[in-house]
Amino acid sequence: MYDIIGDIHGYAEPLIRLLEKLDYTEINSSWQHPERKVIFVGDYIDRGPAIRQTLQIVKAMTDSGNAIALMGNHEYNALCFHTQEREGGHLRKHLIKNIIQHYETLNSSRTGRKNMKDT
Repeated sequence: MYDIIGDIHGYAEPLIRLLEKLDYTEINSSWQHPERKVIFVGDYIDRGPAIRQTLQIVKAMTDSGNAIALMGNHEYNALCFHTQEREGGHLRKHLIKNIIQHYETLNSSRTGRKNMKDT
C-alpha cells in the first residue's frame, strides 16, 4: 500500500507531522512504515523555509527504499532555469518572476553548501 504526498514546497515540519500522523517512524535518518511506502509526486522546492531539509527527507526515504520520488513541475522548472540553450540563454528564461520563484531554493542551496564547508 502507498501513501501519496505532494506539494511539500520546502515545508519540512508539516511533512514530518504528516509522516508521524501516518504512523511512519524515523529509523537511521529515514522515515519508514512496516507495511507502506510513500509516493512523493513532486514540488519539493520553492516557497518554504526548509527546502534543504525537505529534500534530505525525500532523498533518505527513496535511498532506503521507503519512497518513490517523482519530479514535479517546480523541479523541472529549476532544472530548465539552470540548463543553457545552444543558442544562448536558458531553457527557462531568467525573468524577474522566475528568479523570485527560485530564490528560496537557490538561497537554501548556497546556505547548505556554506554550512557543509564549515563542518
